[in-house]
Parts: sequence; C-alpha cells; structure tokens
Amino acid sequence: MRYDRVMRRPAGLAIVLGLLACTRPADPSPPAATAGHADAPATGPTESAPEVAPAAHVGAAAPAGRRAPASLPEGTLAFAGACDVDPAEVVTIAAVGDVLLHHELQKQAYTDPAGFGALWRDVALVLARTDLTYANLEVPIAQGLDKQGPADDPGLRFDNRVYTGYPFFNAHPSLAAALAEVGVDVVSTANNHALDRGAAGLVRTLDNLDAAKIRHAGTRRTTDDPWFAITEAKGMRVAWLACTLHTNFGKDDLGQVLHCFTQTKEVLEQVAALAKRDDVDAVIVTPHWGKEYDPVPQPKQRELARKLVDAGATAVIGAHPHVLQPWERIVAEGGREAFVHYSLGNFVHHQRSLDRRSSIVLVLGLHRAETGKAAVVGARVIPIHVRMEGDKQAFFVEAIDRAGEPADARALVVDMYGEANMMAPDDPLDVAPWCVAAAG
Repeated sequence: MRYDRVMRRPAGLAIVLGLLACTRPADPSPPAATAGHADAPATGPTESAPEVAPAAHVGAAAPAGRRAPASLPEGTLAFAGACDVDPAEVVTIAAVGDVLLHHELQKQAYTDPAGFGALWRDVALVLARTDLTYANLEVPIAQGLDKQGPADDPGLRFDNRVYTGYPFFNAHPSLAAALAEVGVDVVSTANNHALDRGAAGLVRTLDNLDAAKIRHAGTRRTTDDPWFAITEAKGMRVAWLACTLHTNFGKDDLGQVLHCFTQTKEVLEQVAALAKRDDVDAVIVTPHWGKEYDPVPQPKQRELARKLVDAGATAVIGAHPHVLQPWERIVAEGGREAFVHYSLGNFVHHQRSLDRRSSIVLVLGLHRAETGKAAVVGARVIPIHVRMEGDKQAFFVEAIDRAGEPADARALVVDMYGEANMMAPDDPLDVAPWCVAAAG
C-alpha cells in the first residue's frame, strides 16, 4: 500500500496538536536535559535576512478558545507561544533514527512480498500523518558494486558480496522506494558508512534517492553540488544540512561528504547562509556525531550544537550513537529558541540490547513567526521498539503504546524524556494537553 500525499496531509491536522507544549518556562535559560542519561566556500546568497524575533512573539493573535495554562506538567519541554498559534498552521515533522540494514533484515526484506516495507508496516500510519518525515539513512543503496568495484548484481538477494551487512553495508536500491512509500521526504546520507561502496556507491545512492523523489543532505556527487536539501510543506520551506564525524575506512578523496568537526567552519557558514536566504524559513541540521552506545552527549556535541544554533539553526537532530540521547531547548542571542535532540537512536536494525532496540518517533512542530522565519513550538515523543520473532527470523518496528509491550523499552524512553512529553500513536484528532480553554 502506498501512503501518498493525500493520506499524509489529513484535514484533521489537529491530530498532532498534542505535540505542542504551550508556554515558555519562567526560567529563560535552557531547561536541564532529562537524566538518562558533538574548506570550500559556503553556498547560498549572502544578503542579510530579517532579524529573527524571540519565540515569545511567535504567531499573531491567539486562536479563539485557547490559552496557555498557569502551569505545565513536570518535565514538559516547552516553547514560547505554542498556545498562541493556529494548529492548522503548524508544520509537523516526524523524525526517526538509523535505517541500519543488517544482513538479517535484508534477508527478510528480499523474501517478503512487501519488501523493506514489511519492516516498518506497523508504524506506517504514525509516519504518514505528519507534514514531513525525516530519517537517517545509514547504508549505501548501490546496485552492481562490491567493495572492490563493479560486480554482477544478484537482484533481490542477499549474496554477501554486492548486498552486505556489517561492517561494510550495502542494500538493494528498492529501499529508496520503500522509504518513499512510507512517507519519508528527506534523509541524511552523511555518516560513517557513506563510503562503504566508495565514491561510485555514494553517487548511485544519490541517484536512487532522486529516482524515488527523496531529498538528501550531507553528501554530493561533485564539488559543484550543494550539501543541503530543501523541502516544502504548507508553504514553509525547510533547509536540511547533514554532516558526519568520520567515514570509517572510506577515504573522501573527492570531497563528497561533509564532516562536522574537520569542516566546522564550512558547516557553520552553510547554516548562516541558509538562515539568511529569503526562500528558507527554517534550517534543520542533522549531525552524525557522538560516541556509540553512550546515552550521554559528549562535550563537543554540546559545543557544536550551541554553535549551530547561534549560526541560525532552527533545530539540530543528531544520530550515530545507536541509542537515545536527551533533548533540550537552547536560547540563542536575542531570545530566539531552538531545539536540539542529540541522538534519535535506531529506527530499523538488528541490535538486541534494550538501549539499542528502544527508540522513538520524534514529532516536531514549526510555526512561522511574525518576521516570516519559522520557530519551534513544541516536540513530542512516540516510543517505538524493534520486535523480534522466532530465533532471529523476523524483525518489525512497533509503536510500544499500540503493541502494549515491552514495558522495559517504554520505561527507558520515559526515563529519558519524561511522561509529560509522550504521545500515543492513536491519540484522538483534537489533542492539546497543555492548552486550556480560554475564559469567555
């Protein structure tokens, strides 16, 4: 079944209203993260952009019947003005973590009539209801290439030569179409596996994503191509920029991969240039960073996050650790609020420990401010996990609250983000738990 644009743009957009925190905390400093635990010239025009107003000025007059509550549930991640905006004007983004196709999952997909879609069919409608969907694509999708170069392509078959798992990944290009069918609009391709099939494999990956009409950021065919991608929803144009900590054993001799820490100056210049463009409303950066399997962000992650926000990023959504890391609200100079999520963990994968199989669908809300630029108005979490059937026979991504288990995976997510920030996958359409009815 194809989840087309009609399904992904329902008239009852209030379904995602429950994701929006409705007032700013009294303390103007960023709230502490929940325990649970960082040169080519920039592209884009250099003209000055309008100054971005503090998030307290988000929106025009408050919609009738809504106001901010006197207090919020403990632990709520809150942004200014969320109850002052028309929910129908909020652009919602679903973001998921690593699409990491170990050999067990490839074997399953190549023999299932539904292909890769079988892996995430149980969360398809969760992803389908937002305006935009983002994923971290952590495998090349390059037909006819093994680790040495051109090879006979086996088709939809795991031959462990062309199509391989860890440590040198490569999946069949039908993966791109499967992601498009579930509603994925944009992916990051900048990660430590970006060059697992060399420069040619990187190019074929981008070709296959283009054929599926999925935007991509962080890698490029040649130095004449941009590092970023732009998506549009409800008239809001969101620029996506990705970068990576490293590329494992692959040498980036052709300058095809943007690196977060060795090219920090260029990354920040890219963010600043995009933020100044009149045709860009929001800038979301998706760094591949951090220490694998560590739920605590490293100091250099936090340092780069602050620099990205100060350069103009609206949100920063990280990957690479394969486990969840916390989020926070960062206030830039001038009072502009930004959202940082250090690691989304895994989305679809074969890693069996509790912390690696416990993950989320992040739901982020953006609204156009009076200046014309977009601001974050809220973020919510839908807990997910990968269910394994039999003895490594089949793997399925599930929304925990729909499946009713496992309790330990849900507890880990709640411990990281707080119960107040949870969102049920089947919430009713009119859900705004932190906004209250206006008097009169």
